[in-house]
Amino acid sequence: MMPEIDQILKELLEKNQELEMVFQSSHDEIFVTDETGTCIRVNPSCERHYGLQGIELLGRNVFEMEEKKIFYPSATVMVLREKKPVTMIQSTSTGRRLHVTANPVFDESGNLFRVVSNSLDITEILTLKKQVEEMEKVIKEYNGQLERLRQSHFGRKGALIAKSKAMKRVLQLLERVSQVNTSVMLLGESGVGKSEVAFWLHNISNRKEKAFIEVNCGAIPASLFESELFGYEAGAFSGALSSGRAGLLESANEGTLFLDEVGELPLELQTKLLQVIQNQSFMRVGGRELKKVDVRFITATNQDLEKMVSEGTFRKDLYYRLNVVPVKIPALHERTEDLIELIFLFMERINEKYHFQKTLSPSVLDKLLAYHWPGNVRELENVLERIAITSDCSEIYTDSLFDNLRSEGYHQSEQMVSKEDFLKRLVSDPENTLDKMLFQVEQEIFAHFSKELGSMRKVAQRLGVSQSTISRRYKKA
Repeated sequence: MMPEIDQILKELLEKNQELEMVFQSSHDEIFVTDETGTCIRVNPSCERHYGLQGIELLGRNVFEMEEKKIFYPSATVMVLREKKPVTMIQSTSTGRRLHVTANPVFDESGNLFRVVSNSLDITEILTLKKQVEEMEKVIKEYNGQLERLRQSHFGRKGALIAKSKAMKRVLQLLERVSQVNTSVMLLGESGVGKSEVAFWLHNISNRKEKAFIEVNCGAIPASLFESELFGYEAGAFSGALSSGRAGLLESANEGTLFLDEVGELPLELQTKLLQVIQNQSFMRVGGRELKKVDVRFITATNQDLEKMVSEGTFRKDLYYRLNVVPVKIPALHERTEDLIELIFLFMERINEKYHFQKTLSPSVLDKLLAYHWPGNVRELENVLERIAITSDCSEIYTDSLFDNLRSEGYHQSEQMVSKEDFLKRLVSDPENTLDKMLFQVEQEIFAHFSKELGSMRKVAQRLGVSQSTISRRYKKA
């Protein structure tokens, strides 16, 4: 009999050692109390959760530990009170979040004997969940902006983005002259979008159902310009069509003729164009019949036409005929409130054009908003198209951007304004409310740290907010 007892004791000892090994090596916390809630067993995982050694927990009561917020609320306390299993999320004094399942253990008489709790650390999971929720919120806001663009027809040619005061003033002026046939001259730097403005003006005028003809005066050779503009009769010159051909003026009849880069118009054609404007009539090349036309003229230039007039390279009388209503289109750095909308608009067009589904990372968006854009709207559109095409990833990061932005764009954007000048500018604007002034101060802070730290993530860390908060509030219209 003795050998059998020894064998049984040996097997029990081995099983006990095996159970102890499982208990001690479990990655999940195992927390055992007696029927009063006093801790009698706990494995080493508790050290990660509570920052305490197991020996510091043994003998302590869960009611006291809950009150001191070592862990709270206590699942064990709820089991002791309700005598049934409990599953809940529990917080700890070290900032961890635990998924706890506590089960009651009853003796043969049905009395509560033990409470065994199993705890899984889900802090990282909850953190990721929160980050995903914040990102989804940002994406929802961006999608909302894109949807507003679609509903406002901003994604179609002939509509303009104008949230900035500078651009709103331009459109208000053009709206006032849209229903009359006076000539309009669009002025501004190269790439500001003069052709888009011209088409928008045509689209809100009473001529919108008729043709809009755009002519780049610098792109057509002088020898061909006359026949292109006025058309020609059969046999007018060698190579002419036997049937003759109508020119751009006839094509624009009852509509709008937009002459871009009008400063490039040859002098001899300036004289003929003046006669068309004065008399609303012309003759084709090689023709004898006077043709009547009803055309509204919109012109555009980035040249100093007044200087050209004084130098004799542009007719003075034509200049005054075309310059009845001069409208200066602001450079992109003068209408920064429009920048975020333009970025979304161009990315949507690019994705549609190339069947992409590409997005801009927060670091790229940060870089684009900090850039001065010396090449204006045209440079913005070209850069976005270039990085979208050359980027291998669906999300475009800063590395794809460095070679596409001109260094002078950052030099100009980093010109500092004194604190006194900045405050004076804020308070001198009669339309600035407290909210608007605080918003502008916030933007200056974001811009300052963006240039200093180089990434949106570092800016968020420096300011003690989340990266998604910076993405939402930086340059938010």
